Amino acid sequence: MPAPKSRIAHLRHEIEDHDRRYYVEARPSVSDAEYDALFRELRELEAAHPDLVAPDSPTQRVGGKPSTGFKQVRHAAPMLSLDNIFAKEDPKKPTTTGISGLRHFAHSVHESVPGEPLEWLVEPKVDGVAMSLRYERGAFTTGATRGDGETGDDITANLKTIRAIPLHLPKAPAILEVRGEVFMTAEGFRRVCDELVAAGDEPFANARNSAAGSLKQLDPAAVAKRPLHFIAYGLGEIDGDTPATQSDTLEWLKSLGFPTHRWTKLCHSTDELMAAIEELDRVRDSFGFETDGAVIKLNNVALRERVGYHSRAPKWAKAWKYVAEQAETKLRDITVQVGRTGVLTPVAELEPVFLRGSTISRATLHNEDEIMRKDIRVGDTVIIEKAGEVIPAVVRVVIEKRPPHAEPFDFAAHLGGKCPACGHAIRRHPEFAVWVCENPACPAQKTRRLEYFAKRGALDLEGLGGIVADKLVERGLVSEPLDVFDLTLDPLAALNLGTDDEPRVFGEKNARKLLEAVERARTLPLARWLHALAIPEIGEETAHDLAAHHDDLDSVASSELLRDVLALDRAREAKEKDEADAIGQRLIDAGFAKSSIKAKATPRDAVVVVGPVAACAALDWFASKPGRDVLQRFHQLGIEPKGRPRVKGGHPFAGKTLVLTGTLERMSRGEAQELVRAVGGNVSSGVSKKTDFVVAGPGAGSKLADAQKLGVRVLNEVEFFEML
Repeated sequence: MPAPKSRIAHLRHEIEDHDRRYYVEARPSVSDAEYDALFRELRELEAAHPDLVAPDSPTQRVGGKPSTGFKQVRHAAPMLSLDNIFAKEDPKKPTTTGISGLRHFAHSVHESVPGEPLEWLVEPKVDGVAMSLRYERGAFTTGATRGDGETGDDITANLKTIRAIPLHLPKAPAILEVRGEVFMTAEGFRRVCDELVAAGDEPFANARNSAAGSLKQLDPAAVAKRPLHFIAYGLGEIDGDTPATQSDTLEWLKSLGFPTHRWTKLCHSTDELMAAIEELDRVRDSFGFETDGAVIKLNNVALRERVGYHSRAPKWAKAWKYVAEQAETKLRDITVQVGRTGVLTPVAELEPVFLRGSTISRATLHNEDEIMRKDIRVGDTVIIEKAGEVIPAVVRVVIEKRPPHAEPFDFAAHLGGKCPACGHAIRRHPEFAVWVCENPACPAQKTRRLEYFAKRGALDLEGLGGIVADKLVERGLVSEPLDVFDLTLDPLAALNLGTDDEPRVFGEKNARKLLEAVERARTLPLARWLHALAIPEIGEETAHDLAAHHDDLDSVASSELLRDVLALDRAREAKEKDEADAIGQRLIDAGFAKSSIKAKATPRDAVVVVGPVAACAALDWFASKPGRDVLQRFHQLGIEPKGRPRVKGGHPFAGKTLVLTGTLERMSRGEAQELVRAVGGNVSSGVSKKTDFVVAGPGAGSKLADAQKLGVRVLNEVEFFEML
């Protein structure tokens, strides 16, 4: 073993590197369990050698440094972290593991307030991003990340896009800081990852990093398109009396309009605490969001001050960390997938193993650096877990079971320096840990672009996915997505989906259905086409925003509105106030921006419909050769998708927000959403107090229950179409 001083220095450096990846980059390089083990070792070494403890040690700080790109804000009251008790009992560490650690914690609090009867509140530990919301005279003024506990990033504009966060609190004290967690639901996380994979990008490792990565975007309009939620659990600075207990605090926050935990448990003994922790473990999968533990807090607020604080955490609260469910299996091979932008993603091919409700046979390895860091080799026995209980991931290698001849994995050598799909040269990206195929004619890229073009939210070309897309490209019938408009019945019906030895033809019936869908696509509105073209940064919602303010593709390509968005961003950056005011007012007058609601707002503070990142991406794409070629092809094909008509009001859905849930009999939900947007309405994926109508068909679930709870008007299908 190295000397304590050198080992401590090494651990500090390693933990700080992981902190940067976790807090600043939102791309963790180790699992929570691995990080916790490093942190625990450092704390134990420092406890054994107190003369080596330094003020800047990770054990003395709360989290990571504030990131660049955002203004920093100092917290009026520090945002502390929580010390952990790990579920798995370890006799060598009785004060921090298992029931022994729980009893030790409860006993230490009793000793700080002898003779006082103690109550504890157990809450779910949401695996999200800690946040502080400041309200002054009822108005939401500042939202900040935890940062290092003293100073965090001011991300107020991003937080204002989250519907669960109230912008006004009529009954709040003059100063109020609310502490809580921004997170992403499991359903939302899956959707974001699907969109990233479809776009040829690397998915987030887990829901927590998906939320953190979303909040770190500098464009609030992009943040608004991510399915982020908020849950409140505590208070910072407050002008006035605080509630007497934690349970009262949650009730009070709920009365103000904040979402709070639906599941909590009041306990009076260690046995009751253990029972509550076990009950939470049984029910937490039903919450719909990621939880990695239970938070145990002393319920009485006045007693907390007597119990006190450590440098980075309160002495009166702990986080119980559940053991992640893992499985051991063998890594048979590493294959590489090609995304539509040419990004090469390594995938672990595993011996099938059952884990948390499903059989796992494949797991993402993210990139070359991840494989090298974990020293993953073909033939290894590996430990896998569902990262965030959603996406399978390889956690580590079981070194003692490694075959004697297993070789370190060399990404380029494994592929022979060539793309597995087209044989073209590959290169490593100069800035990121990814390899890319440099061949724009790569059939795998063509296939992914074709699948994206045909997906339901784009042109909805039923039957054109998976093997059909592969074979259309392979057989030379389609090279670029717009080639589907050149398809004819006989060659399409004869398309061989099998092999030359075992042919399986597409068939005339399927061919007719696909050609009918292609013909219908000619008349689809501009928004669907903008989405189908897979322009970088232009997702489904941004496509609808653009279509609402442009007449056709040519007007988007030469959009003065988008140029004004970029000009406004430059003028703000250069602090050219008069110019920024003029541009902001122009965008407001055009309806492409809204006046800011903040006090003493000027036109330069306008909130644009489409942010500068998306605006730049759209203009650049249409100015590029692929973009110009696409426009020319549209003209040749006679396809002229039109933008959404401006509805000036008068329609019952104009300016209203609707949520559609369940099954509609007359048309798909996507078609119904198009009709709502066509009459000036907005469509949302989640129910909140700002929702005007919920349209509920058969099979409606939690969204219908939320609407009934919030008093939102619910329409059946007949009522919906009558109003439409």
